[in-house]
Amino acid sequence: MVIWPVSSLRVANKAQARLYAAIRRDGGTKKMLEEMQTRAELYDTIGYHDYEALDASIVASVVPGTKT
Repeated sequence: MVIWPVSSLRVANKAQARLYAAIRRDGGTKKMLEEMQTRAELYDTIGYHDYEALDASIVASVVPGTKT
């Protein structure tokens, strides 16, 4: 296996530079939407819904002597 950690960081940095230039030029991110990952793609990548299910399955902690 070969890993190029700095290369992926440099790609991300260049994309961020384009985003910030667009925000400055256009006043927002609207013109960059095609470049962005959708929220659904992000959630799928990070397994967001699995974390939601985990959170729902955990009972909230109660500290004695405090009101909840």
